Amino acid sequence: MNPSLLLTQLASVLGLALCFAVLGPFGTYTDLSVPVRYAYWIGLVLVGYLNILLAAHAVTAVRSGLRHRWVLTTVTLVSSVPTTLAVAWVESLTRAHPLPLSVFPSLFGTVALVQLVMFLFLTRLQPSLSALLLRRVPADTVATLPETPAPAANASPLAPFFRRLPAHLGQDLLALGAEDHYLRVVTASGSDLILMRLSDALDELGNAAGMQVHRSWWVAHGAGEALRRDGGRTVVVLRNGGEVPVSRTYLAAVRDKLALSAAAS
Repeated sequence: MNPSLLLTQLASVLGLALCFAVLGPFGTYTDLSVPVRYAYWIGLVLVGYLNILLAAHAVTAVRSGLRHRWVLTTVTLVSSVPTTLAVAWVESLTRAHPLPLSVFPSLFGTVALVQLVMFLFLTRLQPSLSALLLRRVPADTVATLPETPAPAANASPLAPFFRRLPAHLGQDLLALGAEDHYLRVVTASGSDLILMRLSDALDELGNAAGMQVHRSWWVAHGAGEALRRDGGRTVVVLRNGGEVPVSRTYLAAVRDKLALSAAAS
């Protein structure tokens, strides 16, 4: 996550916290004074945000390949556990007595609802973890690519892999790149991260869909147009202008494949 995105998210979280503070839901409007109510919501919403980030990284480290609905459910539930404990502690301070254990189930449900709202708010209603990564995207990864007309895809759109893609990417697949536990998906409509390993994606797509050009990169058949030297490395130029690194291990096979494609055309 770059600093500007982090600052944007913090500003959004603070805005959400102020909305809760003004409205005073769950009895806080009548039970707490104005300064305490504002401190209550700002502090707890920030704690909830931190727990969402931690849960997103935990899900990434433990389980890859989760579909969107399971990402949403898992991050919400995991982040709600420590947030519930934080809310219980703050409640015991503001009410001057500890909460009985009997209220914890209902408290957890309330906290989970708030965490769900915040998670969807942060990801713009798209349950993707790419917006919650506290790390810098490597400089040689492919950035968002311009939209081009979508020709027939080499991989079947019925392959299980395509059901994992966010709708805005479409299905005109160009390349895949491994980034830690995430997968960089490059299509003619853009680029985004999904929670999946490259090896799992290639298993779902099958050998006929494309070829590996680097231990961390795969290119769909028909997506590469030429090889080009870029300083000390070789890259394959995609048909939309993007570039993907090619390692020496795969260079000969990539060169042969592009020569066959050129001869066929």
